[in-house]
Amino acid sequence: MPRENGPDDAETAIRADMGTSRAVMDVAKHHGLASLPGFPFEVRTSASTREQAGRLADRCARAYSYLGEVLAYRPRYALVVLNRADWSERASNPLYGMPYYSAGNLFLAGEPSDLIARLEEVAGSAPPPAARELDEVYGTGAERLGPFADLLIVHELAHAFHDGVPFVFPRSWLMELFANMALYAFVVAREPDQRLHLETLPRVALENRLLTPVARDLRYFEAFYPYLEPLTYVWYQFRLTMMAKGLIDAAGPNVLRRLWDAFALSDEQLAGVLGSRVHQAAGQWLASWEELQGEG
Repeated sequence: MPRENGPDDAETAIRADMGTSRAVMDVAKHHGLASLPGFPFEVRTSASTREQAGRLADRCARAYSYLGEVLAYRPRYALVVLNRADWSERASNPLYGMPYYSAGNLFLAGEPSDLIARLEEVAGSAPPPAARELDEVYGTGAERLGPFADLLIVHELAHAFHDGVPFVFPRSWLMELFANMALYAFVVAREPDQRLHLETLPRVALENRLLTPVARDLRYFEAFYPYLEPLTYVWYQFRLTMMAKGLIDAAGPNVLRRLWDAFALSDEQLAGVLGSRVHQAAGQWLASWEELQGEG
């Protein structure tokens, strides 16, 4: 049976396992939640969602293992599974069930979510041929898009990987593409039976113009991310999902590591770039900053 943890050690809780990682975990979100042991990351859950939390944590553990192998890195983070009441008190995203990552915590819904209802609205507007294709993949029952929504967990987990190391993608759309590539690569490598569940809804929605975004260019995405109008945001994510599929189908799952390596600079590598491209003194900024911090 899951057990309750004792008081949180804040210093331990916010420190990631690698020396290059940033302190990112907001442990205040964990207070009053149950703990599920036996996973390579913390799992906190509402009392009423323990069973669902275990199921979601199993997938996260598989994705954590896969991405850790591919990227040669394993961040510290917590999986936080909430019922509707706890979500309203603890989560910052108002849409119940929209998985998101923030400050070391991956928030998931443990009850039927509003996200699935929103996705069903999109699917429900499909013309008859497209509707039949959706029915063939997802069925016709209630919560039929639950398998698609559950896969989005891996997308959010990917954000924990790049958030835990000291580098930032130079464009927001690249960061989101990375997360979609991580999701698609994981499905191809570890859950190939889920490929149709992942790709069919985005493809059908784009091909049949089921969404009407207010803009379609990447400049708009950069200017207003992450505060895009919801359906426009979904359109961009569907487009990025199909971009991720195209790239990984063409180049293989290991292309995810190549994208990571293109921007993952350690502090030492960053210091070298600053020293060679800006000024010799700039190469000493990080070291001198640590010295000043030590004096404080």
